[in-house]
Amino acid sequence: MNEKLVRQSIQKTIFTNLTSISNVLSVTFVGSFVDHKDLSGISDIDTIVICDHLTEDVFNSCIEAVDSINLSDHGLQEYILKINSSFGPLKFDEPNLAVIHLMVYDLQSHRQHVILSPFTCLDWERSESVVGMRLQQIFPVGRLQPRDFVEARRGLGNYIDDLKNGVISIRDYEFTDNIVSEAKRSHPLDDRHRGEYAYHIVRNLVLNGLKLMYGENKLYSSSELERGIEMLMDSKSSEHDEKFKQLSKLKNKRSIVYPEWTLSWVYKFVSDFQESFISRWENAQTIYFIRHAQTVLNDGTFLGQGRDPEILNTEHPAFQGNNIKTVYSSPAKRCVVTAKLIFPQVTITKDNRLKEINYASAEGMTFETLKKQHPKIIDEWSKGKDPHFPDGGENTSSVLSRLNNFVGEMNREIDGATVVMTHNVVLRCLIGDAHDIPQQEWHLLSIPHAEPLEFKIMAGRLISNIPRSQLGNIFSALGKV
Repeated sequence: MNEKLVRQSIQKTIFTNLTSISNVLSVTFVGSFVDHKDLSGISDIDTIVICDHLTEDVFNSCIEAVDSINLSDHGLQEYILKINSSFGPLKFDEPNLAVIHLMVYDLQSHRQHVILSPFTCLDWERSESVVGMRLQQIFPVGRLQPRDFVEARRGLGNYIDDLKNGVISIRDYEFTDNIVSEAKRSHPLDDRHRGEYAYHIVRNLVLNGLKLMYGENKLYSSSELERGIEMLMDSKSSEHDEKFKQLSKLKNKRSIVYPEWTLSWVYKFVSDFQESFISRWENAQTIYFIRHAQTVLNDGTFLGQGRDPEILNTEHPAFQGNNIKTVYSSPAKRCVVTAKLIFPQVTITKDNRLKEINYASAEGMTFETLKKQHPKIIDEWSKGKDPHFPDGGENTSSVLSRLNNFVGEMNREIDGATVVMTHNVVLRCLIGDAHDIPQQEWHLLSIPHAEPLEFKIMAGRLISNIPRSQLGNIFSALGKV
């Protein structure tokens, strides 16, 4: 059997065995098994399983489903099968060893993993080797954000801690009285893992830095990664570029011996990356977008430009940060009053481009009323189209267009931290577009009242920088969680 057929045969059997478990909703192959076209990916077959609800019985069923595979049936007579069910970058790259890295989640734990580990989950979303629901359909990552590098699991701080302690941090499930928990443990950085982990750290930091800068979820080539080091590390890139090339060669040869300088160098790389990265983003302009405080008419009816209610609560927590120089606001009373309450010392500039969507004759209707009176609009929504609201109303694209026009002009004029006070649909357009959410799903985004949503401007681009816990709440109605 040739290498392509071996891979296809193994993939088909794993898919079949795991999807035969009634609780399993999705199986996805990720990592080297899908990125490499030869048998090198057999050394670590990363397999993501999403089930409806995780129990010890379901977990054991998944283990048994892959452990029952007979490698001889797939042309790998000389290979030994090993199951790795831990979470983390632990490697078992040995000759004639086929490792199935089985990572099992249920709907809720996948959501939590997306929030805690956006780098890993975004990389997984690239895979086309899927049976069942795609991972972003279950719960999406969106795009990477600057704060992910310092707040997320497998971020800069975690790498520095591991390197200081000479370990790789990994996690395993523990099942006690039908309660599932994760136990953290560590694996010493022996000779092989020292090189593997060093390469893993540098490659992923640079890869994720490029994904952030370009807003793309793609697999960058070795030459692109080397250029990425130059771009992301500024004046400190020359030493790091050469060391990374040496590690890459050893990694490609599947070496188990790495230079003595490997750990000290990767620690310096992470420290230098952190210094360059934090400096770059701390110096970037900050914009906070805020939805007005709640009103009595936020009652499930369409509240757009046709009604102008007062806000309900005039007491709001103090804004964290006293360096706001500029506040832009929709001219609607609910926005202007909210802005004046939170920023009483700042002059407010009203801008019509920040108005809520114009619902026209649908203003004040409920969804059910709109459905009865204008069924064609509902039908077009169901087909992923973007119809205008009746009798001269706007559609989502209209709102996005005027928002982009405002942002483009503001980017040229901004000087210091800025606040933009606006509305629900405007912010759905902002976040949906920033995180590459399909437009037909933007109406599912849950925008909080009177909470700042942080964005940064870098190279003329407006980049989301919202805490993942807050973003998780905004995305809560997306997918299947």
